[in-house]
Amino acid sequence: MTDSAADNGPAGHPPGRPVPEAACAPLSSRVVLLPRVKEHDRIASALESAGAQVLRAAVTRTVPGDAGALEATARQIAAGEAAWLVLTSARTVEALAPHLLSPAPSSVRVAVVGPATARAWTELSGASPDLVARGSATALLGEPVLAGGPGAPRDADRGTEPAGTPRAAATTPRAPDGSVPAAPTTGPEPARRVLLPASALADPALADGLRRAGWEVEQVATYTTVTAGARDLPGDLIRSWGAGDVDVVVLTAPSTARAVLEPLGAPPPETRLVAIGAATAAAAGDLGLPVAATAASPTPEGVLRAVIEAVQTPTPPHDPVMSTTLRTTRLRDDQRPQEHLMTDALRPAADFLSRRAIPAPQAPTIRPRRLRTTPAMRRLAREHTVDPAALILPVFVREDIDAPHPVEAMPGVVQHTLDSLRREAAACAEAGIGAIDLFGVPAERDESGTAAWAEDGILNRGIAAVRAEVGDDVIVCADTCLDEFTSHGHCGLIRPGGPRAGEVDNDATLAAYQAMAVAQAEAGAHMVSPSGMMDGQVAAIRTALDATGHDDVAILAYSAKYASAYFGPFREAVGSTLTGDRRAYQQDPANRREGLREAMLDVEQGADIVMVKPAGPYLDVLADVAASCPVPVAAYQVSGEYAMVEAAAQRGWVDRERVIAESVLGIVRAGADMVLTYWAREIAENPALR
Repeated sequence: MTDSAADNGPAGHPPGRPVPEAACAPLSSRVVLLPRVKEHDRIASALESAGAQVLRAAVTRTVPGDAGALEATARQIAAGEAAWLVLTSARTVEALAPHLLSPAPSSVRVAVVGPATARAWTELSGASPDLVARGSATALLGEPVLAGGPGAPRDADRGTEPAGTPRAAATTPRAPDGSVPAAPTTGPEPARRVLLPASALADPALADGLRRAGWEVEQVATYTTVTAGARDLPGDLIRSWGAGDVDVVVLTAPSTARAVLEPLGAPPPETRLVAIGAATAAAAGDLGLPVAATAASPTPEGVLRAVIEAVQTPTPPHDPVMSTTLRTTRLRDDQRPQEHLMTDALRPAADFLSRRAIPAPQAPTIRPRRLRTTPAMRRLAREHTVDPAALILPVFVREDIDAPHPVEAMPGVVQHTLDSLRREAAACAEAGIGAIDLFGVPAERDESGTAAWAEDGILNRGIAAVRAEVGDDVIVCADTCLDEFTSHGHCGLIRPGGPRAGEVDNDATLAAYQAMAVAQAEAGAHMVSPSGMMDGQVAAIRTALDATGHDDVAILAYSAKYASAYFGPFREAVGSTLTGDRRAYQQDPANRREGLREAMLDVEQGADIVMVKPAGPYLDVLADVAASCPVPVAAYQVSGEYAMVEAAAQRGWVDRERVIAESVLGIVRAGADMVLTYWAREIAENPALR
C-alpha cells in the first residue's frame, strides 16, 4: 500500500490558518516540487504558508480498474459477504463510488487508513468506519481486531478512533434498471474474508500480513497510475529541474518516485528528496535515489517538518557515477520487476567503480532503443511484415473419401474432398491469401504415375474445382511431381533393367513432367510447380507449356530442395509409398553453394519464381538465393516445421501464436518474397500472427 493514504489528514496548520511566524518563514525563497495537482491541497498550503514557492505538476495519471471486478466487490459489500472491507486511500474510495448506490445496512465492518480515507468513506456511505489507523497501510496489522485473525473478538481494541464511532454502512451496487443484482454465494466463508480494493501498484505487505493472520484476502485493483511523459509537464518545471533550481521534491507515494525519475531524470545534486512515509522512502532507495528526510506522518504537518529538516541538512557529496547512471536510467511502469532487479545492482556497481576512480560511463547519444519505445514506434520502424497476399497454402485433395480426413501428424491439416476443397478455396480468397498449392492423393497408383496427367485424375479435378470456385482471385498452383502417383513413391520413373536398374531415370522422367504440367494447365492452373529435382525439368516444362499455347502459365520451381528429415509428416499427408530415400536427386543438407547454383540454373531455364525447401533450417541458402536471383523467391515452411510447433504448443511448451509469427517473419526477413505455410489462412485471418 502507499504512504499517501492519509496525506490530507488533519494538520497542525489547517487551510486558511498560517504557519506561525515564529518559524520566520523557514522555507522562504525555497522552491518545492509537489508532484501532484489536486484542489485544496493541504500539503501545498502548509508549504506555502512556510514561505515556499510550490511547483505543482501531475507526474502520473490515474487509470481506473476493471469495472466488472469493482462491481463484483460492490455486490459483496452489499450482501455482507466479508467480515472486513479495508480501504487504504481516499482514491480507492473514489474508484469504488461509481459502483455503489445509497447506504444500506451491512455486516461488513470497515477499516481505513488515515483521516482522509475516513472522511471519503463517510461522505460516500453516510457512516463512519469501524476502525481508523494512522500512518502507513501496514499500521492496520497492529490492530488486534485484524491482527488476531478471524477468531479475534469483535469488541477488541478498535484502534485510534473512539469506541462509540458509528459502524460503517455498506452501499447497494448499481444495476442498469435500478435493481440490486444478486450477489455471488461462492468463495471463502464471509466470516474469514477481507475485501481489499487498492491500487494495482500497492505494496503487498498488508495483504500478506492479513493472510498470515488467517484471513482470506480478496484483492481487486481499483486503479493504477501511469507515468506522464516529459511533453506533458510544464516547460518551466523542466527548465527549473535542469538548472538545479528545485530545492526539494516531496515524493507523495512509492509510484511518484518512479514517475519523477522517468520524465525528468535523476535529481541534480543540490535537490533534496523528502518521502511522505517509510514505504515511499524504501521505493526511492530501490531506485538509487537518496532521501534527505522522511515524514513522521503523512500529514501536512509531518511533511512540512520533513521539508524543513531536509533544507537544513547539508547537501551530501556528489557521486558522479551514481548521478550519471541514474540520469541514463529510464524506468517504465510495465517493466517494474526487471527494473527492481536492475536498480538493486546499481549501487554496488557504482561503489565498485568509485573506489577505483573509474570515470563514469558517458551517456550515449546514439540510442537505437528510441525506435522500440512503444508499439506504434515499433510498427513505424518495422523493416519487414508478412503480407497475406504473399502467402501460399498447401492443400491436399484425396480421391477415396467422402469427408475431410485429418492428418494425424499435422494437427489442423486435413485431406480434402472436392467439396471441402472448394470451401477452403473460398475461405482463402476471403482471407486475401495469394495462392493455393494443390497436392493430389489418388486411390490407385502405378509405376509410371499415369493418374498424374489423367484428365479425371484427382489432382486435375481438384484444380478445375478450385479455379471454378475462385476464378482469378487466388492463384491456383499445382505440384508437378510424380511421387504422389507412383506405386514406388519416387519423384521420377525407375530404370527397369541394365547396370543402373532401380535408379530414378532423370531424362525419361522429364517427358512425364511435361505431360503433367500441360494437363494441369488445361485443368485451369495459373502456375505449375515442378518439385522432383530432375536436371532440366524447368526447361522441359517451359517448352511443353509454350508449345501447347500455355505460355501464360507460370513456373514456380522447387530449385533448392534438400533431402530433409523435416518432410516426414508430409509423407502421411500424401499417403506416400516410398521405401528408401531420395538422396540421389534431392540436395545434400551440407551444401550451401549448390542451392544457389540450382536456383540460377532454373532462372536460366525459364523459372518465373524459384524456391528453397525447407525454409527454417535453410535460411542461409534462402538469403543467398534472394540476394542473387533476379526473380521472386519463395520458401516452403514444411510439414516438420509445422508439426514441431503444433506439438510443442499442445504441451504448453511454447506460445503458439508468437512462434508462428516469429517463424514466418524470419523466413521473410531472410529474403523470401512469398512463403508456403500450412498456417497461411490462419495468419491472413489473424493480424496478431503477422
